[in-house]
Amino acid sequence: MSFKVYVYYCALCGGWAAFLAWSIAQLLDLRGLGAIGSSAAIAAVLGFFVAAAVGLVDAILNAIGAQRVVRVLLCAGLGLAGGAVGGLLGGLIKWVTTQNLLDFLGWILVGTLVGGSIGAYDVFRALSASEDPRAALRKVLNGLMGGFLGGFVGGLPFSLIQSNQFLRDTQPNGSLAFGLVLLGVCIGLLIGLAQVILKQAWIRVEEGFRPGRELLLTKDETTIGRAESCDLGLFGDNTVQKLHARIVLKNNRYLLIHAAEEGETLVNDQPVGARPHPLRAGDSIRIGRNVLSFGEREKRRK
Repeated sequence: MSFKVYVYYCALCGGWAAFLAWSIAQLLDLRGLGAIGSSAAIAAVLGFFVAAAVGLVDAILNAIGAQRVVRVLLCAGLGLAGGAVGGLLGGLIKWVTTQNLLDFLGWILVGTLVGGSIGAYDVFRALSASEDPRAALRKVLNGLMGGFLGGFVGGLPFSLIQSNQFLRDTQPNGSLAFGLVLLGVCIGLLIGLAQVILKQAWIRVEEGFRPGRELLLTKDETTIGRAESCDLGLFGDNTVQKLHARIVLKNNRYLLIHAAEEGETLVNDQPVGARPHPLRAGDSIRIGRNVLSFGEREKRRK
């Protein structure tokens, strides 16, 4: 999956997840729980589904196998809790100030906490494996910033719609549906954009198996090979070993290690020897018939 497609699906899935949240709110009549209760319940349902949807897109890009399920479940749980907290805040603000417009502050909190849930699994994995969690924490921070902006961009018009007495009287269900879907799209879009724009290092498949794929480097070690368990799978090429190469983050630098007993790993057409090879932005990595490019922000290299 390319980063452009990743952002597109974050926005698309966020919108559909919000529509599903609206449908459940209608089915369970959550608006009948009172000002504070309905706000907390609707926001909790929204947070659950939007976090699960965006977490699924992120898991497809950055995870493999059963790890994807764990990521999505963790995102959904944190999104549920974050949505409830944000919705409760928004409901309390409306109740205390009697100003519906100010409840967008609660939606900002919902978006922020949903965004932070995206990197939660990476932090847990790094800490449990006694690895440096800084790369994972950056992913969480990027998600928090994207979620904050998404909650603001989507929450303000949502509050404007809900504060309009005419719309509330004539289109109560339609205005809520439109507002929630707008929120879901904005939160998903801005989380995806933040992860891509603020990324530190990445790998792109230029030639070979499924060219155009891109992978964020958010772990201390990223594996490349023909095995299903590899972070970047290069299938359909018998010259690629099951575990062919590893990209390791050490002392704030990315190193390429040839991990296979057979075959070669080339960087800029030069074979990688027994020692780890430091990577620089723009380096071309050849593994079998596959050509990868390594990208890194200038700020990190300094």
